[in-house]
This record gives sequence, structure tokens and C-alpha cells, in this order.
Amino acid sequence: MKLNLSRVKKIAIFSHIRPDGDTIGGMLALCLSLRLAGYQVDMFCDNGVPPCYAALEGFNGINTAPYSEYDMLIAIDCADVARLGKWSRKFSAHSNTVNIDHHFTNERYAKINIVESASSCCEIIYQILKDQKLPVNKAIAESIYVGIITDTGNFAQSNTTKNSFVVSAELTDYQIDLEFLADVFNNVKTYPRMLLVADAIKNMRFFEDGKICLIPVRADDLKRHSLTIQDTEGLIKYAIHCEGVQIGICLTESTKDNYKVSLRSKRPIDASAVARRFGGGGHKQAAGCILSGALEEVIEKLAYTASLELI
Repeated sequence: MKLNLSRVKKIAIFSHIRPDGDTIGGMLALCLSLRLAGYQVDMFCDNGVPPCYAALEGFNGINTAPYSEYDMLIAIDCADVARLGKWSRKFSAHSNTVNIDHHFTNERYAKINIVESASSCCEIIYQILKDQKLPVNKAIAESIYVGIITDTGNFAQSNTTKNSFVVSAELTDYQIDLEFLADVFNNVKTYPRMLLVADAIKNMRFFEDGKICLIPVRADDLKRHSLTIQDTEGLIKYAIHCEGVQIGICLTESTKDNYKVSLRSKRPIDASAVARRFGGGGHKQAAGCILSGALEEVIEKLAYTASLELI
């Protein structure tokens, strides 16, 4: 796996909207490495980035503002160009674009598509850095590790592979701070975030004899605790980890009557099949989509569609 960097000096790297650890970790790792190799690199994200990622070097260099001209545009962890948000048109119009991703639903929308089967996009980026002998240091290794642990649920999800462990073991050669990263990205939660978790558990809804668990989060819930939609990351685990649940759903209101939907499933149920029915996609055990409408109608649609996938 290689990037064709001939005649390239200035590069823009993009995360997907509502960024998670894999897209941010991959973007930071690739950016820091290319900068060390002598390239001019800028990073862009349509949404604000959750503050926990401030623990990673380069966080303050992520832009949401307009950019100038670049020799190459790179999308990280985006199954389709729409996931770039407001940058999608500029990306589609550019003559030298690269799509680095690990979703089997990827639409191969760039001029060059590096789409591989892997637990995370960060695994692919690590291999690119190795293949091209691009620099790797502690900061780069930590960003890659964060992408792996967040996309595999700390090596507990079905997308975890032998290579996930092999890459993570190699990253420890760079003296990454495993205890610190575990605290920041898994253990330590703010008081308002814990109140949101309490609300989520209280508002859980169950369907199909407890096989489907749905957590609705209204915009007012976030406002009451002075939180943003990024703070809902991880709430889905409280749904899927309930005993007997086969499909977990977290439904978050982003704007009035518009909802971000996260889905998780237990094997062999395909969460992405539910997401695709609503124009979304993702992995078999982790997927997402966007839905609009009155809350109860959206819940009814999701519960019914998810029930079709039950065994």
C-alpha cells in the first residue's frame, strides 16, 4: 500500500463528520508523519472535534475553516464522499484525491482508493507508513493506537484481528503511554457526561422481547448538561451490552427532528443491513445512518427495520 507522492508538496487531509477515534487518529498520524518527511500538510474536519482528542499531538492544528489549494486531498475513514460534509464538493472536483478506508461499503469515490479489510483505518495507515518508510515516532504511534482501540472496542469487537494485536504490539516499541491513553479514551468521564449516561440508561427502550435496545437522546438532553453530540460517543455500548440484546441503537437528535443513528449488533446479525435501508452503512457489527421525522415515528421505523434482521 503506497501513496503516490511524486510532484506533491502541499496536502490536505480530511476526517469524516462527527469524528471518532479512528478518523482523528488516522488523520493526525498521517499528517505528523508527512510533515516530518518534509511535506506541507493541513487537516480539516467539518464538525468540532471532541476535546478528549486534545491529548494527541497535533490536535490544535485541525481546521474547520476554508482552505487554499493543494496538490493532493486525502479522505480518512470515509465510506462515501458525503461523509466529508462541507468539503465533499471540493474533494470530488479535485484531480488528485485519495480515499483511505476499511469499510466494506466504501464507494471508491476518489481517484486513488486504498480500501482494505482491517479492524480500523489506522491499521492501514500504519502499513502505508511502513511500506513507504515514512517517519513514525511516539506521537504518531499513539494516534494510530487510539484509532485501533476505539474502533475495536479495546480489542473486544468482532472486527478485531490478529493484525490488530500485531500492530499494537509494534506500536509499544515507541513507548506509547498505554495507561494514560486508556484513561483518556475509555475510563475517565466528566460529571456532565456521567449524568448523560444516567439519562441514557433511564430512557432505554426495549423491543422484540428484549432483543433490541434503543437509547433516544434529545437535543434538550445535551443542552441540559452543556454537552454536544460528540459527547454521545460510546453511549451505544450500554444498549448492546444488555443481556439478551442482539441489536443496540443510539438515536441522537442533532437538529430539530434530525437524528444521528448508531447501530451495534452481535454476530451473525448485520447492523449495516439496517443502516443501508436508510441510506447509511458501515461494518456488519457497527454501522450508522441519518433519519428525520418526529421522534416516535423514527423510533418505530428503526425498531421495525431492526426486527427484520433478527434471527
